[in-house]
Amino acid sequence: MANFSLVNNLSSQAAQSRLGSTNAQLNQTLQRLSSGLRINKSGDDAAGLAIANSFRSDISILSQGVRNANDGLSTLQIIDGGLNTISGLLDRAASLASQSASGTFTGDRNTLQAELSSVLGEIDRQAQNIGLGGAGGTDEGRFNRAINVFIGGGANASAAGNSVAVDLSSSRVDKTGLSLTNINIGQGTGNVTGAQDISAGLTAAEVFTFQNVGSSGQLSSFTVTLSAGASASNVIDAINNDANAQAAGIQASLDTGNALVLSSSSFFTVSSDVADGAGQTGIGGASAAADDVAISGSANSQALAVNGAAGTPATQTLSFSGEQIGFSGSSKDVSFTAAVTAAAGATAAAAAVNNDVELRAAGVFAVINKADSSEVSIVSLKDFNLGVSSTSTVAADNNIDTLQTQTAVTGATVTGGEQGGKDALGFIQAAVGILGSVQGKVGAGQNNLVQAIDLASAQITNFQAAESAIRDADIAVEASNLARLNTLQQAGVSALAQANQSSQAILALLR
Repeated sequence: MANFSLVNNLSSQAAQSRLGSTNAQLNQTLQRLSSGLRINKSGDDAAGLAIANSFRSDISILSQGVRNANDGLSTLQIIDGGLNTISGLLDRAASLASQSASGTFTGDRNTLQAELSSVLGEIDRQAQNIGLGGAGGTDEGRFNRAINVFIGGGANASAAGNSVAVDLSSSRVDKTGLSLTNINIGQGTGNVTGAQDISAGLTAAEVFTFQNVGSSGQLSSFTVTLSAGASASNVIDAINNDANAQAAGIQASLDTGNALVLSSSSFFTVSSDVADGAGQTGIGGASAAADDVAISGSANSQALAVNGAAGTPATQTLSFSGEQIGFSGSSKDVSFTAAVTAAAGATAAAAAVNNDVELRAAGVFAVINKADSSEVSIVSLKDFNLGVSSTSTVAADNNIDTLQTQTAVTGATVTGGEQGGKDALGFIQAAVGILGSVQGKVGAGQNNLVQAIDLASAQITNFQAAESAIRDADIAVEASNLARLNTLQQAGVSALAQANQSSQAILALLR
């Protein structure tokens, strides 16, 4: 049985409690409707909030991953554009080589070679710009490596599946990477000279002395100095970047055995100031006398020992003949007197040849072997015959002996003219294959990145849906709750008013 009390209005207290609960629910509903979120504080759903935050972190990672992939795709598109241009340059190089390879070509093949050199130079420049080649042959390019583009989406950030690998290692596309450093489609022919393996670098400082035919028709010389410890690439750069070597058309590269290869379409000789020996990497081979002066050019050459000896110097005569050098049906004799020392004898022999106007005009030159100063090499880009005679009757004074014909050389052969054009076509076709392989890598990388972007975009959508299901408010439900709670609030206020009036009814018992 309920008690009637003036002290405690229990009905009012119950109405206040219910009204307070209704107001709290109404405030929560208004907050959800105004924010659009079901979870506005940790107390709303702590477990759900932790899961939703994990989804939101995944979305943030994947969104940046998509931007990373787009950046990578842009980089590959730039590289691809450069590769397409290089492909066009190779087409031009093939056209020039094909023109030189024709036996009916009557123009100046040196003009073709000059344009080919320009084309190869442009290939180098473009390869450097797209990051797949370097200046001077030292830099293989900033993108000539395995590239990992981070995308995300996996459970472990360091897992391989979170990145797209684009392997562009061994993708050098300058003339060195395309193996186009030793092609010659110009006039005449040219052998190249090689040395022992220099991949480990030079063990001592070394000076290379080059002798070549200058633009004036005179035999000139220049040196290239290499420091101790110079790497193979340092040696290549020192020679290829030397202004005198460039003017002489001399190029340096490495053959498949890592031996130094020197080439030119014009006559040149090279020697080193370092004596050959065990463990010494120099320009010479195992035999200094055979290799220290190597002749470039498909020329006849005679290596002659001028062995001076005590006694009356004898008069020596060198007789030159050869249809290709303009002495068909007759010969050109050059006489000199050998001195009593080997060095002086070689000097006299070389001077007699090089000072002769007709021989110089015919392109015949004499060079003293630096490694063996008693030896003179007589060379020409054209075929010639050489006879040797002496007026001496004393064996010790008969100091010119024919030692060998073509000086032995090692390394590849760079043949100019018609055959050179055919050889160049083979190199260029191989280069097209190398370039195609690099383009295949770039194309595969582009496709992989596009597919990765598609997957990451789908994952972002799914993660957003999952987060939304946990975190976002159901507006329809909350709107219904708003109407219900508004009604309850109004009813509660009315009930509280009625409860507050109940005490007045008790006073009627006291009247």
